[in-house]
Amino acid sequence: MPQETTPPKDHSISIRSVTIKNCLSCDHVEVNFARSDNVHLIVYDAVEGLSKDVPAVTPVAQAILLLCTLTYPDRDSLDNLPSLVLGQGMVSLTFERLSLNPGGGARQAQEPPVEDDPESDLDMEPSTSRQAMERQRQRQERKAKKQAAAERTRGGGDGGVSSTSKDIQVTVTRRFDVFTSMDSVFVQINGGETDEMTIKRFHKEFFVRSQHSFSFLKLLHDKCAGNWLQVIQSDNDAYSGINQPDSPFETFIKLFERETMEPQDVLCRLATKYLQVNETVRLTERRFVLNVFDQVRQIFEYITVQEYSVWFLVPSRKSSDEQPVNLDDFDLTKVRTCIRAAGDNGDIYWNQTNHNIKDILMVSFQLALASHANQSVLVMSHMNMLSEFVTMQYVTASFMNDIYGKNPSSPKWYCHRYLQRIVDMALFMGTIVIIEYPSAFTLLKGGRKLIKCFPKQKEGVVGALEWEIFEGVVKDDESDIQMIKQSLKIN
Repeated sequence: MPQETTPPKDHSISIRSVTIKNCLSCDHVEVNFARSDNVHLIVYDAVEGLSKDVPAVTPVAQAILLLCTLTYPDRDSLDNLPSLVLGQGMVSLTFERLSLNPGGGARQAQEPPVEDDPESDLDMEPSTSRQAMERQRQRQERKAKKQAAAERTRGGGDGGVSSTSKDIQVTVTRRFDVFTSMDSVFVQINGGETDEMTIKRFHKEFFVRSQHSFSFLKLLHDKCAGNWLQVIQSDNDAYSGINQPDSPFETFIKLFERETMEPQDVLCRLATKYLQVNETVRLTERRFVLNVFDQVRQIFEYITVQEYSVWFLVPSRKSSDEQPVNLDDFDLTKVRTCIRAAGDNGDIYWNQTNHNIKDILMVSFQLALASHANQSVLVMSHMNMLSEFVTMQYVTASFMNDIYGKNPSSPKWYCHRYLQRIVDMALFMGTIVIIEYPSAFTLLKGGRKLIKCFPKQKEGVVGALEWEIFEGVVKDDESDIQMIKQSLKIN
């Protein structure tokens, strides 16, 4: 069965830079992304009164959503982004798509050598010096033509390059000052000609789209008391796994492998094969649901340093304990989600757990779903509760160690570095992960590149914000903790 959005899986995409001009509360900003890996962290000062329905807070993450996802695919959807004023400004993104080597790593872009003309080996007959020079000139001309053809294939010539070439650099621009182009982007490949295309076509060629919007995930996160099953019910979409080698549609195709049959036999076999395919798809979806639950549990336990586990309570419809359990025995319409602390046999149901743990479970689902769908870009935001919890835990640990831990043999208080473990897990997802974190106090390992965003009141405009955006790196947190202590008058 053909898939609608299936960019080549033998390519890796890396974001290089984002430019914002006269929109998203910015005048002119250009941000370069780290090349070390595909997990990028944006730290920012929390904005009071910001709607939690907005998928991203900072202009950088919003620009990525506008260009790399289908969160805002048309003119009407742009009205859902309060910081965007239609009629002015543009956003631009440069990214690289590199082919993967057999081992799975990205191959560095390089120019393949132009081989010698094999026709030159045919000129083996004796010749005069004048004839030899003429043949050498012809060989050089043929080689120059091949070089020019190779350049055009890589995008260096006038003809540009198709989006299916191996190693390419793409610059995509979306303008908001031209009302007739709100649903389109302008794409330039390897510095060639600019091509205007719809956003949906652009995503079909370069990205794997997200299956669920942020607002839908947040609705389940806040109001559905942990019924995450609604997130991953596939309904034959890209999540169902029907494109695997054991695809149920292969069963249906086998219907036509036999010789010509009588019409009545065709109808009978068609009905039989339809029922077989339908049942196979149903079982595939149920298996998929259980696999996602298991992966979410593993991610959640890793981020929480094994201090918490998430359990998905799936009632069984099995009538007898003597029969072995199979996929049909699970009633997936009544799944309940609970959190269990290590060493505690009691269940803490979803709507009763701590808010910071809710944030971590939300992150775990986002990472698991992005991994299963081969999603190209994932933007994770709204970690306010998690940030506040980690900051206060670190302040408390530092304060208690200052008072009671001065002796080297005294027990020490500690703080969990949840964000660092989220970054470590995201590195294994094989996708571009943008993490917005509402604090400069990250507890990340030193040296990681950061994008820092600071909002301030815009002069002369009441209630309007403008953003200052810088590039930086993670530094020692001791200076930050001293400032926190001073502001809280602890020391």
